[in-house]
Amino acid sequence: MRKRRRFDSPRQDNPEAILHGPHRFSLLFELGASALLLIVALVAINVWHLWQTYQSALAKSQTTTLNLTQALSQHASDTFAQAQATLEELAQQINAQGTGAAQLPLLHQLFQQKTAGLKQISALSLFDAAGRMIVTASERLPSVNSYSDRDYFIYHRDHPELTLRIGKVIRSRMTNSLIVPISRRLNHADGSFAGVLLESIMLDHFRNFYTRFMISDDSTLMMLLDNGTVLYRQPYDEKIIGTTIAGSPLYRDNIRQHTSGIVNGALSADPGQKLYSYTHLKQYPVIVTTGLSLDQNMADWRQDAVNHAVMTLVFVVMITAVCLVLMRQARARMRAEQQLIHAQQELRKLNRSLEQLARSDGLTGLYNRRHFDLSLDNEFQRALRAQRELGIILLDVDYFKQFNDLYGHVAGDECLKRIGQTLKNLPLRHRDVVARYGGEEFIVLLPDTDRAGTLAVARRIQQEIVALNIPHQGSPTGSLTPSLGVFVGLPVAGLDTPTRLVVKADSALYQAKRQGRNQICLA
Repeated sequence: MRKRRRFDSPRQDNPEAILHGPHRFSLLFELGASALLLIVALVAINVWHLWQTYQSALAKSQTTTLNLTQALSQHASDTFAQAQATLEELAQQINAQGTGAAQLPLLHQLFQQKTAGLKQISALSLFDAAGRMIVTASERLPSVNSYSDRDYFIYHRDHPELTLRIGKVIRSRMTNSLIVPISRRLNHADGSFAGVLLESIMLDHFRNFYTRFMISDDSTLMMLLDNGTVLYRQPYDEKIIGTTIAGSPLYRDNIRQHTSGIVNGALSADPGQKLYSYTHLKQYPVIVTTGLSLDQNMADWRQDAVNHAVMTLVFVVMITAVCLVLMRQARARMRAEQQLIHAQQELRKLNRSLEQLARSDGLTGLYNRRHFDLSLDNEFQRALRAQRELGIILLDVDYFKQFNDLYGHVAGDECLKRIGQTLKNLPLRHRDVVARYGGEEFIVLLPDTDRAGTLAVARRIQQEIVALNIPHQGSPTGSLTPSLGVFVGLPVAGLDTPTRLVVKADSALYQAKRQGRNQICLA
């Protein structure tokens, strides 16, 4: 019994034994285990966070490429659709009136009318069966008048189809500039070859549009023929125009095989691994691709990953070296987490600001076409469900090209700003949308508005713009005026589309232009 009391006594009576005995080991073990568990948890949390932010950054890059591809493909489709409509209309006129000597001056005037106001058209020409240019929108025919060696002429001469053909980029013999030839065959009444209609689209038309998009140096925007021939590439390099990527595995195995998609890889005309989004135009043999450099687009994520790795290492060292001050380290971690939360909140604010900028026109402050298209889609579906009318007003500034020529582009931009501010000040409803549609064109969407209401808004717009009293020596009125095309109607399911409604308003605008400008025409 005494041995037992002597053995137990130090533990009961001596506090040093408690501090240096098994209790100390247990405490150290618990602190070490807690530190290790905390380190493991911290590393796991940061790995999970980095994985989540990586997926988010990757998804954002994919969304960016899709949006860019959609914008570029819409621009290309609109350009080719305009050319197709022009060539088809001219073909009907030529088939009906012929190309006799008496008709050539009339056709020349018609060609000039068709090219008026369309800056993208370099030339509009008619060739006879021998390849001689007999009508052009220019003032006179070229001195060297033989185009029978051109690919578009040879193709139509040897192929009986009366379909639109988009050729590879060539250099114009009339202007010496690079053009995209869009052509159509003409036949005699007996079906024999009668000649070729050609609309030459300036390559700079695409270049001016593509340069609006801010992309990194390693990223590319491309428009191709479906056989892989490059029509345009941004960043611009004339040496690449006309080359082919048909031998690239990415083109051969993905882009050529599918109508649209997203894929990682490299193109022969575009070296380096990129995230590519591509789509084939539905009605034309053209492909649009957007290639974004993952190195550039993931730079922010990598910086965030480095920051997190450094922060994690610091915490591990601190926890390992100073276990006894765990609470102070926890408070430091809480402060770091608060900074992280604040950074995430700032990032969300920045994303909201970027989203707002993506929907706004930088010059006028109005909504841009992308926002308008989304709003029109929503209101179109709502109008179909509720069977309510939609009103669309499309306005164009009269003689604006002459205004720029007379007063300069800076004055032209200031003019557009004043018009944009005038449209902003209109007393519209919260669902009404006012947007800059492109160039000097503006568009107004009036959901649930009848004809009288829409025309009242159109008249108000015309009055307000005229009231600005902006001098314009190039206009017959002496001041700046608008022409307005108005569509009001109830969308018909299965027949109408949002684009079709805009086309109707555009047709009314075209009618207002033909009738003398500075007026309102109803579709």
